Formats: sequence, structure tokens, C-alpha cells
Amino acid sequence: MDGRLFYGKDYRHVINRLWQLQRDLHVVLHGVSQLEAFEQIPIDLGANPNLLVFKFRLVPFEITQLIRTLQLKQGNDSNASHRNLALNAQLLEVTSRFEDVSNRLRIEQDHRRQIEEQLCRNQRLETVGRFADAMAHFFNNYLTVIQGHLEVAQIAQNGASSLVHSAALQELKLATQRAAGVTAQFVSFNRREYLQPTALHLGQIIDGQAAMLQKAVGEQIAIQISHKPDLSCVMADQASVEQIVFNLLIHARESMPAGGRITIQTREFSIPDEATASQVHAEAKPGNYVAMTLSDTGKGMTPAELACLFNSSKMSSDQEGGSDIALILVQGLVRMQGGWIDVRSVLEVGTEFSICLPVATGTAPATVTPEKKLLGNNAEDESTILIVDDEDSVRQVMEYVLTSQGHKVLTAADANEAWAIWREKASVIRLALIDVKLPGGVSGFDLEKAIAADDPTLPVIFTCGYSPTGQSNAKELKAGENFLPKPFGMVELLNIVGQALLKPARL
Repeated sequence: MDGRLFYGKDYRHVINRLWQLQRDLHVVLHGVSQLEAFEQIPIDLGANPNLLVFKFRLVPFEITQLIRTLQLKQGNDSNASHRNLALNAQLLEVTSRFEDVSNRLRIEQDHRRQIEEQLCRNQRLETVGRFADAMAHFFNNYLTVIQGHLEVAQIAQNGASSLVHSAALQELKLATQRAAGVTAQFVSFNRREYLQPTALHLGQIIDGQAAMLQKAVGEQIAIQISHKPDLSCVMADQASVEQIVFNLLIHARESMPAGGRITIQTREFSIPDEATASQVHAEAKPGNYVAMTLSDTGKGMTPAELACLFNSSKMSSDQEGGSDIALILVQGLVRMQGGWIDVRSVLEVGTEFSICLPVATGTAPATVTPEKKLLGNNAEDESTILIVDDEDSVRQVMEYVLTSQGHKVLTAADANEAWAIWREKASVIRLALIDVKLPGGVSGFDLEKAIAADDPTLPVIFTCGYSPTGQSNAKELKAGENFLPKPFGMVELLNIVGQALLKPARL
């Protein structure tokens, strides 16, 4: 009998009952390490010579050999009866049943442990997703401050400082915009939402990142870029595409610790029908596509590694948090753009990633990004604007920018302070800029609802460092109309304020 079956139960009563039915019955009790002291069990059972106690669990082969030995001993006894032999046969059958139950228990326990481990892994991923929103909120707050002060500094130093000073400020400004793109695509991937897909020239995106990508991989790795001429535009989100390229490049760098070469190529191809699509890739559909191929001369991967490359459940603990997580993120971002990713690798030769994105329909975007322009401020001169944000530095930079354009600004750090200001100054306030995430348990949406009850015509612009659509009381937000996503610059702030003040009706 397996002692684990009696854990928490009175095994003495069961065994004594068996001996009452058959006095010379041999009882083998194994796997008793969880019951009590090993030496105490025979004493409690009266030191019966027909009792065998094993601390550890016997395997089926050991049980079979033990029963055969007991049967031989019983057969050599001249007083043994046919009934005793039958009872021994029954003992073998009962023991086999107990062994089957033990095996099933072990299998069920192993299966339950695997399910619990998978559940813990999923809970960790959900926790990362929840922290993504908080991270984006605080990170984008700081980026808003940096970008705002940089733009103010650029305007203040025009014509007075050197061109080098201006270029340095411009690089800092671009760095904040790229960082904002990272947080935007991180949160969008967590919520499975698209960002802002537009027609993009993939070659221009890659060329624009070339200098930063070279710094990221180091001088020991050479990057070669080539594009097919007359490449069509793809319909995708720019921040996501930039992050895809960057993550693939970092993965390639990790596979070449001693240096090597990374080649990035772009080309265009067509899939005429479903039959051809099924041969190209499981996720492919008929249509026109632009492919970006990134290959390296690294260590490559085995077929087993390649099969588990995008499977988070097959990753070991030392892989989590590394470049393999970044590849899972890349796969998700590519799918969000309506494309697919294909990988080929040869051990000790290198790896090739192919990203295929659908061609955009319509007019291609201009090669040069148009310069941002400020709206005229005549319509909103001497306007009083209420700013509600829990971050002091964000309120300060917004107040500085708006007051420099002739506006009057009232600031509040939470909904309660904002409501007190509104009750006192409602007659002069013409616009409210409210952060969605506010302390104290009252969100920006709740504050807006209370203000709307007093004045339904007041324009309200929401700001936030992440997508707030999942919150309770969430309103339909449109960037550039009633929503100003963080981080934002001086131009974006003044433009949306100017548009809101020019509109007589509530946004």
C-alpha cells in the first residue's frame, strides 16, 4: 500500500482490520515519509512479522519482486493453504490497483503544476501590461516637459547662438519624439490597438534611423542598407515600424558578440491569389506587399530554437526579459500592421528576418515632412484657460507656453482643486485642459462631466500619456480635436488650443 494515500488518515485502523480478516496476511507499506517517524510505525502496529515498512516509495518492479519473494516463502511453508495463496494473489491485484492510483495522482500533480506555472507566467505578463500604462503616463509627462522647454529654448536662441547649439537642441527634441513613439507602441501592443497607420515610405524610415542604428550596434558591426527603386508606400504606424527595425537590429547584435555584418534590404512583390498566398506564408493574403529583409552573420539558430522563437511559453527563465521578448513584441507589432514575419536561420551562418507589410492605397506622402505651423492667435487673445494636471513640471511648461502667447492661465493639481477654481472663475474660463489620470479617485472624465453640468458649451481638451479608452466614463477622443496625447510640443499645444477657442460649440 502506498503510504501517501493515507496522508492525514488513520492507516492503523485499515491495517488492523485486514489482519482481523487474515492473521498471516503480509502487509507492505511504502512511501511513508510524510506520515510520521519511520521507526514508530511498526511499534504502533504491534511489531507484526508480516509487516514490511519502507520509508520511500517502491517502483512497480520492486513491488513485483517483493511479492514473488513473499509467495516463495509462503509456498515453502508446509502449512500453507490454497486460501493463503489466493489471498496473496488478491494482495498482488490490490497492490497493482494502488500503484495505478498512485501513478494517476502523480500525473495529475505534474499536470496541475504545469498549469499553475503557465498561469503564473500569464499573470506576470498581465502585470507587465498594467504597469505599461503607469510607465507611459509618468514617462510621457517628463518628455512633455523636456520637449516644451527645448522648443522654448530654440525660439529664444534663434539668431543669437551658434548653429551647433541649435542642432544639439534639435537632436534632443528628436530623441524625445522617438522615446514617445516607443511608449505609444508599447501601450498599443498591450491593448491590441492600432496607433495611427498612415502611408509610409519604408526606405525613408530606415534611412532616417541609420545613424541611430549604427550607434546602437557599435563600431564592430557594419550595417549595409539597399532599397529597390520606386518602392511603394506601406500602410503602417511609424513608431511601430521604427521599433520593429530597432528590435530586430538589437537581436542581430546579440547574435554577433565578436562583430559582423547586418544587411537591410527592401523590395516589393505581389501575391495574385489565395493558392499562391498559402505557399508564401500561413498569414499571407492576396495583394501587393513591401518586404524588409534584415540578415546577420551571427551564430544562427537550431531548428528547435527556431520553432520556439515566438512562443513565450517555451522560453526559459534566463531568456525572459532579453532579446527573445523583443521578438515576440515584433511579431505582435507586425500583425497589427496587417503583415507577417518570416525567419530563416542556419547554425553558425546567420539569421534572416523578413517583414512583409501591405502596400498603401492612395497618394504617397511627401518626401519631406511639412514644417509645423502655429495657428493665428487673434481669436483667442486674453483667453483664460484652466489647466488640470497632477505633475507640477507639466503644468509649469504649459502655463509658460500659453502665457507667452497672451493667454491667462489657472492651474490645478487635482479634480478637487480644479472644481474649486471652476466654481469661483467659471464666468471667465473659456477652455479647460484636463489630464485624464488624476489623483484622489476622480478622473479627468469625471471632472469634465461635472463641469459640463454647469456649462455644456465649454470646450474641454483631454491630455494623457497612454490610451485612456479602457477607463470608466471614457469619452470618444480624437487626437488634434479634443485629445492631446503626451508628450506634446509647443506647436501642438498652441494649435489645438487655437482650434478649440475658435469653435463656439463644445468639443
